Amino acid sequence: MSKTRRIWNILVAIMMIQAAAALMMVPSAGFILIAFFVGMLLAFRGIKFLIYYVTHAQHMTGGKWILLVGLIMFDLGIFAMELLDKASAILIIYVVAIHLIYGVLGIVRAVSNKKDGNSGWKIDFAQGIGNLILVALCLIFIKHVEIPVYIYGAGVIYSAVLKIITSLKKTAIVYVQ
Repeated sequence: MSKTRRIWNILVAIMMIQAAAALMMVPSAGFILIAFFVGMLLAFRGIKFLIYYVTHAQHMTGGKWILLVGLIMFDLGIFAMELLDKASAILIIYVVAIHLIYGVLGIVRAVSNKKDGNSGWKIDFAQGIGNLILVALCLIFIKHVEIPVYIYGAGVIYSAVLKIITSLKKTAIVYVQ
């Protein structure tokens, strides 16, 4: 990881901590902001996948999967933004589903990295477990809008701290001969 990338990651992590603290100070408005940002994130990632498909992946093996993932993410993002004023429980489930996916993928990535002998598997495993704990807590307190906002804020702060740790960790440079 380059020095510029490390600095950028640390700055993003600091902004994540500040945003989480702001959300936790005003949980009623924080819920709407979380739902909005989740919808925007899904929509923009969907657009990113669609652009990648149009520019590169349509000629690749398995490129249709990128198209499918892009369409689904874009659709889910637009759908989430439509639900901002309708049903808070549905949006909490949306947030829970996203963290469930990230938690499972983090653990799968950690297992794969451990098999390959990569020392970074501990961070991936910790992030996966953290996301799964966040899912469990959100499901336990799904009836209260404020408590999942606090839990989500704590999860964002946890992810930011892991991002800072990853950025400060030395990485090996592999030369191919």
